[in-house]
Amino acid sequence: MKIGRAKLEMLKVADQKGRILLGSKYAGKHFAVREEADGTAVLIPVLIVPERDAPITSRRLNAIFAALEALRDNWDDNGSLAPLPECIAYAREAIALLQASTLARSVQWAEPHIGSNERGQVTLEWWREGRTLTLFVRSGDQVDYLKSWGSNIESEMEDGTVERIADFIALSHWLYHAEEQKA
Repeated sequence: MKIGRAKLEMLKVADQKGRILLGSKYAGKHFAVREEADGTAVLIPVLIVPERDAPITSRRLNAIFAALEALRDNWDDNGSLAPLPECIAYAREAIALLQASTLARSVQWAEPHIGSNERGQVTLEWWREGRTLTLFVRSGDQVDYLKSWGSNIESEMEDGTVERIADFIALSHWLYHAEEQKA
């Protein structure tokens, strides 16, 4: 295995046995190694989810999404579109990533209610003490949110786009830590 020159700049030390020691910036992080066809190796950051937190498995995701995949246009007799296959695929990946990210950061995780709206988008919903958080998987590269804490659309709701894991973490803090924010 050889390491590409571009990767060498990030490495601090490679010992006699081929072990690579990374700088303190990477301390405590886990990586997988992917070897390319040309023999170079790529380090990929990996989130390790503790077993006690019952991560969502691919079998569980298949069961969750089977009902959505079976829907056809006009599934509600009101002309609603069936969920788009790319939205289902992206939502499946997003749930696994969101769960792993929250657990890795010791943020509370609850499995969302998974559904579809009339536009064929996948919805992920969480409720807690009068607060609601809904993610709308609109496409393979767009996830929007709506958070509400009452029925007044002007003063008790907020919407936006989830562009990074940090955005979802902030939304999770809002949902689960209402008491701390009041103080």
